[in-house]
Amino acid sequence: MVKKHPTFHNPIEKQFNEITRYHYFLFLLIFSSKIPIFWHVLNLIFLSPPIDFTCNGNVSKNLCPCREPLWDRSVFQETMQTKFGIHCENSWWISFSHSMNFVGLLIGALVFGFLSDRFGRLSMFNISCLILAVSGCLLSFMPTITVFSFMRSLEGIGCGGAIITAFVLCIEYCNLTHREVITALFHIPSNISHVTLSGISYVFRDFDDFQLAISIPVFFFLCSWWLVMESPKWLMDNYKVDRAVTVMERIGKINGRPCDNVREEIEQYLSHQSETAKTQIKFWHIFKHKQLTVNLGCMSVVYFLCGMGYYGVSQYIGKMSGNIHINVAISGILLLPGSLCSIFLLHWLNRRTFLMITIFFSGFFMILVVCVPLKLPILRVILASICNCFFFTSFIIVFLYGVELFPTSIRNSVLGFLSVLSRIGQISAPLINSLPETASGLIFGFLALIGTLLCYFLPETKDSELPSSLDDTKILIRRRIHLLEDDSSTTNVPLSIID
Repeated sequence: MVKKHPTFHNPIEKQFNEITRYHYFLFLLIFSSKIPIFWHVLNLIFLSPPIDFTCNGNVSKNLCPCREPLWDRSVFQETMQTKFGIHCENSWWISFSHSMNFVGLLIGALVFGFLSDRFGRLSMFNISCLILAVSGCLLSFMPTITVFSFMRSLEGIGCGGAIITAFVLCIEYCNLTHREVITALFHIPSNISHVTLSGISYVFRDFDDFQLAISIPVFFFLCSWWLVMESPKWLMDNYKVDRAVTVMERIGKINGRPCDNVREEIEQYLSHQSETAKTQIKFWHIFKHKQLTVNLGCMSVVYFLCGMGYYGVSQYIGKMSGNIHINVAISGILLLPGSLCSIFLLHWLNRRTFLMITIFFSGFFMILVVCVPLKLPILRVILASICNCFFFTSFIIVFLYGVELFPTSIRNSVLGFLSVLSRIGQISAPLINSLPETASGLIFGFLALIGTLLCYFLPETKDSELPSSLDDTKILIRRRIHLLEDDSSTTNVPLSIID
């Protein structure tokens, strides 16, 4: 029989038991920032859309070689191809430029993940937004494709850093009661961004005007440095007690609910932490602990699969219409059901169970797509859309799950590392889609089924406070053992067999 350990009470989460006036303001500001930030994740669709050209009066399109192409500007006035003369033998610059943006996203997620654990969530969020806004605007004035590609990588760095720091900042302002809802709502602006980007491109048909239109709004969110406050949980767990108390007192004043005893509660909480808990572990310390290593390994594979599956299936859905603006809008609208349903399902289902269900059905519906004959294109598109909704819902769950599995001192570092794996999966998606349609569909489907099995080894985190230390993560492990004991007693299966 496993001994029960006393429940720990985090004073910050205790104070955040209700969503207050300040919370509404914070979430509105951070959620709104995600709309222009996510435009930069998807802008490649309209920076280099398919555009035809003719040569030397020849009526045939896209014939190579061609020294002086005559571009078809009926849909777009200016694109990467027309501005930099990219066609025929130098068309590789388009994929290279987008790859530089992906590399930037990888670097930004990883570097700002580590930096925000060291210097704070809010400061790194603002620096990321500044990099994104400046580099995004400068893209419109780059004279050559070489410097343009370099600037695309800086744009990716700012974008990757802003996304992960914004999410962790929001989650650390939540009590466990509201964590699921906030996680689901955090992803809805991505859907809005997906849909509205086609509208912006429809209005701004010029490459440079479009880039400025999606970059200038990011400057507005630099005001968050003065309008919102640093995560008090990060401050407390890094033993910055005075700053944590100041933040909590200011929040209490804004809400009209004074926090008279908050200093005493924080100091008492920290004084009762064990010596192990007071040791601030680093990212590489994960590999000294078996369960943390297992958690990181399983989540790494799941993140990779979610990135690969979501972006890979999105490319398939992109073939639904010949009109590129309608195409992008439809693919964004189709993701909304998954986001809305996750608000309720995160409350009802355990994390591990929900994740296993969504990843399993992602693979299941992708395999169904492969099995449906090509002569039924509408049915194939419907099934692929359902598959994509499940992949996107898996993304929502793993974002929350990854945050709940690791202590504060390495939380953003781990999320940055996992985001890198997701981006690698995203980069691999076009390579898989270059295979025959049946082969690529089977790869997406069966890899998702493999990911379902790996979820079994993760501990359950639902209704648990965010771990502040290594000791807190061990409580999650013990909870899993308790769950297994309950299951074994119910089914009369010895625990030794389950272990």
